[in-house]
Amino acid sequence: MDGALILPVPEVLSAVYLVPTWLDAAAARERAIAELSAQVPEPFASLATGMLESGTVQVSDMAASDAPVLPAKLQQYLGVESRLVESVAAASHFVAFGVTWQPGWPPVHEAAARACAAAVAADLRQPVIDTFVPQILTPERAIATLPDASARFKLTDWVLVSSSAGPQGVWLTTKGLGRFGLPELQVSNVPPQLDEPWAELMRGIAVRLLSLWLEALRARDGATSAEVPSTFHVREADVALAHAADTSGDEKVQVRLTLDPATDDRADSSLTVRPPDDFAGSAGEYLAQVAAEVLGPPGRGDQVAPPREAMDQAVAAARELLPSVRERFLAGTLPQQALLVVKHKIAAPNGSEYPWAQVTSWDDPATIFGSSTADALSDPRVRAGRPIVLDAAVIVDWAIWIDGQGVVEGGIASKAAHGAD
Repeated sequence: MDGALILPVPEVLSAVYLVPTWLDAAAARERAIAELSAQVPEPFASLATGMLESGTVQVSDMAASDAPVLPAKLQQYLGVESRLVESVAAASHFVAFGVTWQPGWPPVHEAAARACAAAVAADLRQPVIDTFVPQILTPERAIATLPDASARFKLTDWVLVSSSAGPQGVWLTTKGLGRFGLPELQVSNVPPQLDEPWAELMRGIAVRLLSLWLEALRARDGATSAEVPSTFHVREADVALAHAADTSGDEKVQVRLTLDPATDDRADSSLTVRPPDDFAGSAGEYLAQVAAEVLGPPGRGDQVAPPREAMDQAVAAARELLPSVRERFLAGTLPQQALLVVKHKIAAPNGSEYPWAQVTSWDDPATIFGSSTADALSDPRVRAGRPIVLDAAVIVDWAIWIDGQGVVEGGIASKAAHGAD
């Protein structure tokens, strides 16, 4: 296949779910058989029961000291209630439900192990731990995420997208494609204002990739590897499908994936999203264009502001702090996961325009290297995601931005422009 990715096919995939309980393995197995029909809808109640009775679902018990580590900060990021985190942290023993299964559709290993754990957890009023993420789930949510009778489910329940700040933008990664035997997706240097749109796009890409992967598995005829196209189209409908929703929109974009093999045994290989080979602009421009074409352009905000005495004072106050902000940026003492953005002045027909740019390098106090975060109205050279070199003399404001929180410091002139205190 021209332009193909050749991916290894795992012999088997494993799923393990934990429940905090005093029950031993034998008692937990019997409790699961008794509760599955009462707690879990068909067809997975009967399927999981049969797999338990045949021994395909392995049940074991363990002390808390032997259980996988459950990062508390990750649970906070995933929106897990503190009471559930505390319940797991206080547990002294767990029971584990594990299944191994061949890659394919539906993900029987995940559904059966999750169903068994959720049935017991619902009866005991305890949470469920999905060890793949790892993530704490209520039994109600775990049951609600199971595939329906047609083997359909909401991909966002099984494949998560997380983001973290990098030196040149936001780094987005998936966690969950490994359940299906695929490497996880990643995209780097995403402009901050495109964080949420690109998280949605990553879900759409995951939907399309999974579809291509399942086709490849059916066609591989027992081979230890399978081929999927390295370049393919992603539609607005794929994004909607990740949420089990419908859309009438048919906008599509082309994406290219490259395989980045793991560098050591402790890391996993990844599939990196890149512009198609024939894309003429920069990688940042590609990221902005794709988000706009599929999901619509992001809000531009107020970029053109009339001169005012209050604005002049705010700009002076912001500029006075620039040297200390630069020192913090160079020393790496900005808040964790923070990005530094600056607002710069360019000429516009009706006065001046003030677009934002993310700072990527600032070794010379007079020169800033960065990436534009939005298209300028009056200068076609300033485009979202495009690299930019700025004279520090044109900076009128600065801000420290953290994913999920927005601006946490600075924005002095911007607040004045919007009448904020």
